[in-house]
Amino acid sequence: MAEFPNLVVVLVGPENPGNVGFVARAMANFGLHELRLVGEDNRQDQFAQMFSVHAHKIVDDAGVYEDLGSALVGIDLAWAATARAGRNHSVTRALVPLSELPDPNSLDGRIALVFGRESTGLFNEEIALCDLAFTIPASKEYPSLNLSHAVSIVLYHLFSKYAPVEPRQPFETRAATYREREQVYKFFDNIVDQLNLKEHRVPIAKQVFRNLLGRAYMTGREVATLTGVIRRISEQINDSKKLDD
Repeated sequence: MAEFPNLVVVLVGPENPGNVGFVARAMANFGLHELRLVGEDNRQDQFAQMFSVHAHKIVDDAGVYEDLGSALVGIDLAWAATARAGRNHSVTRALVPLSELPDPNSLDGRIALVFGRESTGLFNEEIALCDLAFTIPASKEYPSLNLSHAVSIVLYHLFSKYAPVEPRQPFETRAATYREREQVYKFFDNIVDQLNLKEHRVPIAKQVFRNLLGRAYMTGREVATLTGVIRRISEQINDSKKLDD
């Protein structure tokens, strides 16, 4: 049985088909079996097939999608790998160290590990689709890693730290789904839109809230409770504005 049955690797715009093969091989090494590709379909490329060695089935079975949003359908949590760390004031680029990623097997739901292009990595709008961004520690002089090396390091870390000794047990609680988190975001966004914030602060406030929830690994029950509270606040603000009008 796979050590991480709920983990999915998503490669956005891989430019070297050989890396797709190397990634598939690393996935098989560390107990993952589902690969999703965004962009060109290079599953049958000779280098993708050759470098996957005995993991060619992972390449053959990989899903191919036009964009990252489509590739994340059916995913409950998405963790984006990036080498470009923002400074402390860049709240939209707050990064979690690789060492602080939680045990995927402790979270009920499907989790995507999202990796970007070899040349440019992930775009900001693609990172924004993910629940959190994490970084792999590397030399400041040359922090950019080869795509397949980056995937291998992440999977090795998760495997060495979290690979279960005993079979995976059913969860008493389940992680909040993407749809459930989107509901609480919608009501929070409405609250922010009603405040007298400077225009440039509005998207920052909304993103900070998403960052917090993305790093909180909340259960469905927790998000449902939070949604109810924030929805009530949103309704009271709307009712108050109607009275003022």
